[in-house]
Amino acid sequence: MRSLIPLFVAAFAAFNPAQEIPGVKVALVSPSSLVQAGKPIELQLHVEVTADTEVPAELLTGVRLHVDVADKPGPRIVEPGRGGPVALAAGTRLTRTLSFPVERLAPNVDPNGVTPIAVTWDGLAGVGCVLKVAPDSSKIDLAAIDHAKTKVVLVTNFGEMTLSFRPDKAPKTVENFLKLCKQGFYDGTKFHRVLRNFMIQGGDPNSKDDSKPETWGMGDPGYKIDAEFNDLKHLRGTLSMARSNDPNSAGSQFFVVHKDAPHLDNKYTAFGNLEAGADVLDAIANVPVGGPQKSTPLEPVVLQSTVILPVKK
Repeated sequence: MRSLIPLFVAAFAAFNPAQEIPGVKVALVSPSSLVQAGKPIELQLHVEVTADTEVPAELLTGVRLHVDVADKPGPRIVEPGRGGPVALAAGTRLTRTLSFPVERLAPNVDPNGVTPIAVTWDGLAGVGCVLKVAPDSSKIDLAAIDHAKTKVVLVTNFGEMTLSFRPDKAPKTVENFLKLCKQGFYDGTKFHRVLRNFMIQGGDPNSKDDSKPETWGMGDPGYKIDAEFNDLKHLRGTLSMARSNDPNSAGSQFFVVHKDAPHLDNKYTAFGNLEAGADVLDAIANVPVGGPQKSTPLEPVVLQSTVILPVKK
């Protein structure tokens, strides 16, 4: 069996020298570290030329991949490139995006858990990446899972944050959040409001529209839910619902507390906690901000997907 460790290291290197092609550096990366079954897996092949050279056509127009699934040999995908070797000048930089159905790269993923896969480019030593495949959230029966043990991974362009929930304190709020995650409602939204040493806020569908930033913070799923104020404290990492002045005006927007905020206790519905990804919370909380309220990230913080990790009752 192949070890995933060197592949994991390779995934995060900016470029990895390809010894078989002098004067060329190649990296294969996955823009998203966690992908849901049922959605395509996208890979990026970066090519940097440091000296005038020729490269095989398959590097530019073909595919030569080997996949390990859960540390066991998986499929090989070979598609010849068009034409013969291609001359490239020093300084050339190219990026190819490759997209595959999950079942083509990983035909036997765990339907109830997360499956690691490692992808390497055959013939180029050290060129590869690792990612994980989670169950298809859209097919999860929310009534059949234990909401107290189930987790959700927020996959952002800054990394992953894993959330756990407190249905014992706010059952309807937890149910609503999981329902929206199952629908893919949050996919592509942004953390549109960031206040360092306070909180990061997201979940507004309006934030998908970059042409109307003035509407960010005003969107909802088309309905409101009642508040479920409780005795959970708004400590660092607490997950809570955003709302307007009306206590019963929450819908889809939520926030994660960056620094203890006791003035929010029993005034906002806390319903979960950050289980993993405190470094990502810090990274997002520290992005440069601007806008009228000095809280709009100048670099978009995108919630690429919400992935449910179900635990059955």
